[in-house]
Amino acid sequence: MLESNGQKNKALFIGTMTYAIGNFGTKILSFLIVPLYTYYIKPSDLGDYDLLITTVSLLSPLLTMKISDATYRWLIKNPDNCTDYISATYQVLVRNCLIAAVFLLLVNQIIPIWNCYYFVAILVGDRILECVQKLLRGLKNQKLFAVSGILYTAILVFSNFIKICLLKQGVVALLQSVIFSQWCTIIFLFIVEKRLRAINWKKKYGHLQKEMLHYSVPLVPATLSWWVMSASDRYVIRWLLGSAANGIYAIAGKFPSILQMIFTMFNNAWTDMALAELGKDVQNEAYTEKIFKQLYKLSFCMVLILIPVTKIVTRFILSDAYKTASIYIGFLYLGTVFQGFSSFCSIGYLQQKTTGGAAKTSMYGALANLVIDVVVMRFMGLHAASVSTFAGFFMMWLCRMQDIKESFPVRINKNIFSLYFILSIGFATVTIWTNVLADMILTVIAVSLFWIANGESLKQIIMFVKEKKSGKK
Repeated sequence: MLESNGQKNKALFIGTMTYAIGNFGTKILSFLIVPLYTYYIKPSDLGDYDLLITTVSLLSPLLTMKISDATYRWLIKNPDNCTDYISATYQVLVRNCLIAAVFLLLVNQIIPIWNCYYFVAILVGDRILECVQKLLRGLKNQKLFAVSGILYTAILVFSNFIKICLLKQGVVALLQSVIFSQWCTIIFLFIVEKRLRAINWKKKYGHLQKEMLHYSVPLVPATLSWWVMSASDRYVIRWLLGSAANGIYAIAGKFPSILQMIFTMFNNAWTDMALAELGKDVQNEAYTEKIFKQLYKLSFCMVLILIPVTKIVTRFILSDAYKTASIYIGFLYLGTVFQGFSSFCSIGYLQQKTTGGAAKTSMYGALANLVIDVVVMRFMGLHAASVSTFAGFFMMWLCRMQDIKESFPVRINKNIFSLYFILSIGFATVTIWTNVLADMILTVIAVSLFWIANGESLKQIIMFVKEKKSGKK
């Protein structure tokens, strides 16, 4: 157990910064190239591409039954048996990928799948890369994990720029670039980290695989429910509004990826630290309450800034065919916030190995999302998709807060939380109709609120960074 909250904060900060190295640059590069798509790829083509990637995210957890999550959990608790855990994982991964590839190619002979061969290659590459990166976290090689994110995105962005902007190869270039980036990164990781190559193909791991799958299988419906909230909108949009509308919504969904990246890097570090160091006692409950308070103050204030700023920016960087995407972004930002809050709370399930609870609460959120989409989209159009995403993650968070209140309580100051929440809802709603001047005024107000709410925390972070720099000199 770490000796003090100061040491816990230090471990959490260092872990977050390590993941930030691998995520911030990658998300920024991915974000910067988005406007280029809008000038070289038609909304309908981008909508079809987005639907393919959405389908990959649907099939991915079914392909491996989330066994890499179990491997991560086993490795971080017992790193001495890494060869057995990794070998057992690879056996399941390779077998399932081969079965899925053959099945999809056979289906393609009966029901043509759009760019089937690319689809299969992306699906298999996605599973292998995600698994290897999860193993790196379990092996506590966060630095290489960070490098892998940078490498993947650098290759992807460079390839897209050459093939789409210079060679003008269209939407197929997007698919080819994803495959090329995946496999370059996978090969690099296997070369650099020798423990990933410590595999025993001859030994049978049936009992170990059964134990690991017993832990990971309940995560599958939870992941699918997250998929319903994050991605299923695309299918309903395609069905009710068409591919062009799906392309516009896909662009709107790119902007919250920066905020999602911040949550991902924080929650990765939080999970690593909490699993290894935190138990259920009064001291740790108080520490968790303090960390979550800092998290939601920072998150809501960032959303207050991002909503009007994004509206201003999109007027200048997107082509005319995609400019309307800006009015749907506000509630997508809020959905990302509650997605991050839900991930924060999920540590309670991981600690107790009660992953079935995560699945149950995820399904409640998914149901709320799907009902709003199907019932309201005909009348509200793409607004229904953004609101349903927010409503689904909000429902999930409420259910998880209730579900873990005994095993790993996350307490909040309801008055402060409600104030920030209502302000965020107001900004997301008002900016649907605001002009540039109004958005600029809202931005000034939001920046002021951000500094008032988070100034002290930012000063502490700056002091910590200065101490780290002076210590290295």
